[in-house]
Amino acid sequence: MNSEEKITARKLVEVTTDKLQMGMYIAKLDRPWLDSPFLFQGFPLERKEDLDTLRSLCSHVYVDTVKSKSLKRPAMQEESLDDILKREKTTYIKEHPVENEIERAKIEYDEALVSVETILKQAARGETINAKIAKQHVKACVDSVIRNPNALIWLSHIKHVDNYTAEHCLHVGILAIALGRQLGLPRRYLETLGLCGMLHDVGKTRVNLNVLLKPGKLSPDEFEHMQLHPVYGRDLLQHDPLMPPEVIEATYSHHERIDGMGYPTGADASNLSFYTRITSIVDAYDAMTSNRVYSKEKSSTAALKILYEQRGKQFDQELVVKFIECVGLYPAGCIVELSSGEVGVVVASDAENRLHPRVALVLDAAKRPIRKTVVDLKDLDERQRKAYHIKQVIPDGSYGVSLEQFTATSTMAPV
Repeated sequence: MNSEEKITARKLVEVTTDKLQMGMYIAKLDRPWLDSPFLFQGFPLERKEDLDTLRSLCSHVYVDTVKSKSLKRPAMQEESLDDILKREKTTYIKEHPVENEIERAKIEYDEALVSVETILKQAARGETINAKIAKQHVKACVDSVIRNPNALIWLSHIKHVDNYTAEHCLHVGILAIALGRQLGLPRRYLETLGLCGMLHDVGKTRVNLNVLLKPGKLSPDEFEHMQLHPVYGRDLLQHDPLMPPEVIEATYSHHERIDGMGYPTGADASNLSFYTRITSIVDAYDAMTSNRVYSKEKSSTAALKILYEQRGKQFDQELVVKFIECVGLYPAGCIVELSSGEVGVVVASDAENRLHPRVALVLDAAKRPIRKTVVDLKDLDERQRKAYHIKQVIPDGSYGVSLEQFTATSTMAPV
């Protein structure tokens, strides 16, 4: 396939005819043009008669996302990230130790997850999404991240494959807020980032379940159908007049790339807002560190390595570095094996001590359960660090250590 053919293929996405909207540019049918009554091979959908004909004749068509009037990006005047930070950069401090914050954060997490699940169900039924409800829970998550981001980052590592989409949306919202905090964005921007993350994949509720839940590699046609989910999400969110345009933009564009090779439009970097760039990074990180029906989870360190390798190509170069600073090489919630052979859960990490987080030890060197104690690796002397440096991040469930169970029964006392 030559470069021109690749560009053409990237523009076309498969749409079932029941999902067609006025303004879409019909570039290809599921049958030869000569078997249809249409005079032109390619036309904008502007008449109800043409829509009715397409629905009676075809099961699906191919839409050109660049030429389609209804698929254009929402018009928005946006300040640059640099301008915002120059004018009102905010310095945050950890107001509460993670041990004090985790219980409160768990309540906010559970309530926000119910809200996301409700929104996804409404979207699946074709109902209008109300941003007001989501905003309430975003505010509570922002409060927790401001107090101490480690608690919700920790909880975002508890995952269930049978509730992937809802948990993923919430986790992307949490991580977007945390990255915004790391950058020093004022609170109102953190709230918008949280909403971008929590709603970014709402369009997946309109994707064929056989495609969405397929355990193997998608066929070219199936992948084109999957590429429609940002379009569906954008269309769902546009019905709410109170939905911030930045959220609609991030939902529509979170699979675009810095190098212009993304979808649905192949937009170049100059057209991607910082909301979209942040959402893209944390979306990829949470997806890679999750067990999905078609992909096994990667460790946090492996996922961060991929993000770093793709900086400047798929992801914004500077924001990738800031995200690594934000979560640390060993984020709160990951399970680690130390050089001593002991196993523990990272409960707190910070940008100044990325290699030396706080770890709650739960297994001894023989992998036997021990009383939970927290070791702050940054406070150890050089001799102690040789025994207590992190050897590797291991999958949740290794050696019988469950992050969810650890969180539910956690009573930690620093030592």
